[in-house]
Amino acid sequence: MKSSLFVLFLLLGSLAFAKKGHKHHHHAHEHGAAELALAFEGLNGKVSFKAAAEGVLGFEHAPKSEKHKKIHDSAIAAFENDIGKMIQMDPALGCVFKKEKIEQVIDGTHSDFVADLSVNCRKSVDGSKVTFDFTQFKGLKDIEVTILSGGLQKSVEVKRKPVSVELKSGI
Repeated sequence: MKSSLFVLFLLLGSLAFAKKGHKHHHHAHEHGAAELALAFEGLNGKVSFKAAAEGVLGFEHAPKSEKHKKIHDSAIAAFENDIGKMIQMDPALGCVFKKEKIEQVIDGTHSDFVADLSVNCRKSVDGSKVTFDFTQFKGLKDIEVTILSGGLQKSVEVKRKPVSVELKSGI
């Protein structure tokens, strides 16, 4: 599992590197923008998601009202229970997502929504397809996705509609 963490750190580093040449630079806290990293080592993977909380929750402050508490709890539940609908792997792979951390991180007047999950599959993801669909979060307009698996490294931009990516080299 230590090597999986190494892969995840590589992935996060490649996110920053990949963006240097990309015309849509995302700053540390940009409303409507998110970053998603998906890294696999063999059958085991990690998911790292980060967005300005406004894009997921519709607000950035700590939830105080019952309405905001319900929205907050619903978003956390969606990431925990429906991540397989947001990151759709081929069902034949037998992939299961497991929550490691899902939280709103508040820093002064800004906050981020952060989700870290593990994913374990019965079969290799190599040669398969993954579809990213975050349309249930109307405030997310632009998600920078980076995928690492074995020797494969891909980046894709997801905007307001589902996007599928072939996990094959050279495509």
